Amino acid sequence: MTRADELAPLLARVGEQLRGLYEDGRPAVLRGVGPLFATAEVFEWIKRAHPQARASTSLAKIHSLKRSWGLEVDEVPHHGVLVPGRPAELYAHAAMLLEPAPFLPRREHEHFSDWITATRSALGSEFGMQAPGIECASFDALDRLQTLLGPTLALTGPRTYRYNAFVGDYRKTPFGFHVDPHQEAVFQYVVEGRRSAAFWEGLTLQDRDAAWVEDANGLIAPRIEPESRFDLEPGDLVFWPGTHVHGFAPEGASMALSMVIDRASPRSRAEVVASVEVRSMGGAAALSGVDQLARVMKGTSLSRRSRFPIAFERWEDALLVGVRGRAFEWPDRSTMGSAERLFDYLNQRDRVVVDEVLEFSADQDDVLGVLSMLVDLGFLR
Repeated sequence: MTRADELAPLLARVGEQLRGLYEDGRPAVLRGVGPLFATAEVFEWIKRAHPQARASTSLAKIHSLKRSWGLEVDEVPHHGVLVPGRPAELYAHAAMLLEPAPFLPRREHEHFSDWITATRSALGSEFGMQAPGIECASFDALDRLQTLLGPTLALTGPRTYRYNAFVGDYRKTPFGFHVDPHQEAVFQYVVEGRRSAAFWEGLTLQDRDAAWVEDANGLIAPRIEPESRFDLEPGDLVFWPGTHVHGFAPEGASMALSMVIDRASPRSRAEVVASVEVRSMGGAAALSGVDQLARVMKGTSLSRRSRFPIAFERWEDALLVGVRGRAFEWPDRSTMGSAERLFDYLNQRDRVVVDEVLEFSADQDDVLGVLSMLVDLGFLR
């Protein structure tokens, strides 16, 4: 049995727990859920995804200069090169290094601790590194990421997602207490070392809080106490929504692996609208008019008219719905889950008893209104 086979049941179970944390929507910790990842394997993924040879832009600039003056350039083919999306970033003395290449882990750094010692000596100070996109290092790395985030992605709809590895021996987050508005959710697994975490709800902060938020120099203390504070050990997994200001204070050499879901969908809204329209129509055809005259009542039954299903898909914060070639956005974010369950129910039936459908919501008038709309759009009659 391979390590992947051994981990599969654990990853699936933790994935469902992560979905529960996301649905609850507050910073929280799962204690001792590991071992999900090992220091040696994550360190190997970082070396594969962010090799020192490709970190510098100087060679690319030399080639670009020569080409711009009409000179031929012999370049090594890039077939099979890993593309993590963003380069690794190193921080020391409360600043980002413009040229991180000399300090990235190399093959001769056999152990994570060897690289920590060598880099601290070379820089003359504590340091931190962020290595994004390391899921490109191997299929095993990607498999684990998808298994852990899959249940949550089933709720959010297609999103951009990735690993971010945070490593080093820095005593606090190098870029200060900060917020990442482009992120929907973050699940961080502590691989090595202890660390404390602090969180503030960003939606309730005032303009005057801008003085300490994003203060990389750490000169200004937070105006208010954090709403949540956790002490974390290897094997712990902490969750926070993208709305929260956060910061970490590790103890000594540390490694943490964040699993990030971004707010942005990899597809445009127009693409998703077109998709649900086509799926709900089984293609494309001329659309009949909508009378908006139906009034579905309790105690009645309806039959399905359309051969094709109600198509629906999450797009960022919206639920987009397609009915017989027409698309609309579900109006209430808080009831999107109930709407999806209702549409699944209707797609599985040729005949619908109205009183049974009313159980999908405490507001029966809302359900009757949805059924009336589906009659108007030609899905039911």
